[in-house]
Amino acid sequence: MKNSLFFLTIVLVFSGCKKPEPKQEKAEKSKEKIEVQNPLTRLEKDFKFSHLTAFEIDTFNWETRPGNYVELDSQTFRLVWQDPKRKFIGQGNDRDYLYSWQTKTPDRIEFVILSQDESSYCDLLQYCIFDKNGKAIDNFIVASSCGDGGWSYESSGKLIAENKFEIKGTESESELIGLESNETIEGDSTITHLTIGENGKVMKEEISKVHFRKKL
Repeated sequence: MKNSLFFLTIVLVFSGCKKPEPKQEKAEKSKEKIEVQNPLTRLEKDFKFSHLTAFEIDTFNWETRPGNYVELDSQTFRLVWQDPKRKFIGQGNDRDYLYSWQTKTPDRIEFVILSQDESSYCDLLQYCIFDKNGKAIDNFIVASSCGDGGWSYESSGKLIAENKFEIKGTESESELIGLESNETIEGDSTITHLTIGENGKVMKEEISKVHFRKKL
């Protein structure tokens, strides 16, 4: 009986002395697990930028932009957009580029895609959010530059708090009035806050909207 008690005491002592797993080792294991589960993690090295806090459309146009970013191929396109209605074209002006890798946690992956949309005459920075398995959760436009004829829309964004972005946008339309061809510009300036919730969904709040009209 004494021998049994002695053996039990030894077992309890040694089990209590087991060293806790270091935080760094835990983080590395979590990272490895994400990479195995989520093929999107393999794209990280191909992004032009990383961890940006301010967003605006670059100064390239549709002719000069190719070659300055890694472009989405058909396979990557399907991984990113996950929308059967959105078709990969792979030629012409409709293109998507890997712009900025934003964050990777045990629960989410976030990055920004630069898109050229010929149908709307827009350049868009689209902030994309995915779960740990690579399933799309939500996305929003963090910056844009659009124009067609007399209409235009320009916006830029910045990170103002953890998971919270401020988007400033101006939409305007110009027209010629009278025989003297006086040009008038009319539109709205807006400020919008976008917050990424714990579930990865984006909440939108319009902070202000100001209408303007001016003659040139």
